[in-house]
Amino acid sequence: MVISMKCKFIRLIITAMICILSVGYLLSHYDGKKYTIENVEDYVGSICKIGGVPGMSVVMLDNGQEYYINVGYADKNDKIEMTSEIRCELGSTTKAFTALDILILEQDGKLNRTDAVKDYLPWFRPTYDGNEANIMIEHLLCHTSGIPVWTIANLPEGTIQDVNLLENTVKGIQSVPLDNPPGTVHCYATINYDVLALIIEKISGMSYEAFTQKNVLEPLGMTDSYFRIDNAKSEQTAQGYRYAFMRAANYDAPAFYGNTAAGYLVSNTEDLSIWMKAQMGIFDEGITTEKVEHAINISHSYPVENGQHYFAGWNLYDTYFSHGGNNPNFSSNVFVGRTDKKAVFVLSNICGSASAKAADGIYRMMHGETVKPGLWVDGNSLLDFICTIVCLVEGCIMILLFEKKKYAGMIAFFCLLMAVIVLLLPYFFHYNYFALSVWVSPCLLIAIVGIEICLAEYIILYIYSRKNSEKKGHI
Repeated sequence: MVISMKCKFIRLIITAMICILSVGYLLSHYDGKKYTIENVEDYVGSICKIGGVPGMSVVMLDNGQEYYINVGYADKNDKIEMTSEIRCELGSTTKAFTALDILILEQDGKLNRTDAVKDYLPWFRPTYDGNEANIMIEHLLCHTSGIPVWTIANLPEGTIQDVNLLENTVKGIQSVPLDNPPGTVHCYATINYDVLALIIEKISGMSYEAFTQKNVLEPLGMTDSYFRIDNAKSEQTAQGYRYAFMRAANYDAPAFYGNTAAGYLVSNTEDLSIWMKAQMGIFDEGITTEKVEHAINISHSYPVENGQHYFAGWNLYDTYFSHGGNNPNFSSNVFVGRTDKKAVFVLSNICGSASAKAADGIYRMMHGETVKPGLWVDGNSLLDFICTIVCLVEGCIMILLFEKKKYAGMIAFFCLLMAVIVLLLPYFFHYNYFALSVWVSPCLLIAIVGIEICLAEYIILYIYSRKNSEKKGHI
C-alpha cells in the first residue's frame, strides 16, 4: 500500500512537471512586441531569449556604413561575451566561397560549367533508373544533380590527418542512385559542394583550403577567416552549443573534413562585412580583386525564374539574394540586396533557425517594415522539448508497469509499437543513429532508449508474474 501511494505521488509530480513545462515553453516562445530599425538591438535580444541562443553576432550594411550588434556569450561557462571579432563556423554559407573557386577556374580556362564531372573524376559515374547519368559542374552549383538530400548522413567523421578523406567522402555516394535526372529538379544536397571541392583539388593541384585562401580570402582581405580542418579551436572561436533538456548545452561536434567546402569556413562579422561589401561591388583601395570580383558578379547573374533560383551558393530572388547555414553546433544567415546597398549577416553558436529569424527580421526592418515575432519556435528546440516530455511520459509508463495496473497490457502494446517505430523510422529516411547523435538533441536518443527500457520492463515483469502463477498452481 505504501509503495502504491509513493508511485501515485511520483506519477502526479511527473504529470505536473509535464503541464508546467508545456505551458512555460509556449509562453517563453511568444513576443507580441513590435520592432523597427530604431529598436533592432532589442529585436536581436528577443530572438536570442526566445530561441535560447547563447550568443549572436550581427553586422548590418547600409550604403557602405557598418553597424554591429552583439548579444550574449561566446562561452557561457567562462562568461566570454560575444563580439564582432569572435569566430563561428558558417555552415552552408561557406558554399558561396567554394562556388567562387569554380568560377575563378573557369575564368582561367581550366574548366567549363557545362563539363561533365566524370571528365575530372573518371570513377564518379552515378546512375538514375539503372542507367549512367551525366552530372555537369553546373548541376552541382545549382543543386540539380539529383544526389539525394539524405546523403549528408553518410559523411564520414575525420580530420585533415585522415588521408584522402575528401575523395573517400565523394566515393561514398557514387553508388547511390540519383533521385532525379540531372538538371531537372532542385534538391539541396550538401555533398554537391564536396564534389566541387574535389574537382578544385584535381585541377589546381592544391588543397581546397589553400586554393580558397589564395584566390578568395586573401584578395578580399579576410584575414580572420580560416577553415576547420580538425578538432582544434582558436582562442577567438566561440564555444558551440546544442539543445539538450530544454537548455543550451556545450557541444564540441566531431570534425567532417570531407565536408569542409560545404560548411566549415570559420569567420567573424568583421570579416563578413568585407564579404558582403564585395557582393555589392565595394572593395578596399589597393587590393587586386579582378578575378574574384568577376566571379562574384557571375555568381549573382544567373537567371531568376519564377522569382527564385539557386546558383553558386546563393538563393537568388528578384531584389536580393540570401543563404543560411547550419552545422551541428553553429548557424548563420545572410541577406544582400540587389537593388540597394543593404545587407545583413548573422552568426550564432547554436544549431537552429534563430540566425535565419534574426536576419530575415533585420533585413525587413532595414527596408522600413515593422516586425512582430509573435509565437516563434525553433525546430531543433521543439524537437528537444518534445523528446524531454517523452522521457517524462516514459517515466510514468515505467511506474504504471511496476504497479501492475489492469491496463498494463495496453501500455505494453504501445511500448512495443513505439519501440519498433523509433528503431526503424530513421532508416526509412536513410538516416542512421550516428547522424542523429551528431545533429539532434541527445534527448531523442535517450527517449529511444527509454521506450526500449519500458518494453524490457514489461517483458521482465510478465515473465516474473508467469513464474509466480506457476508456483502457486503447484501448491
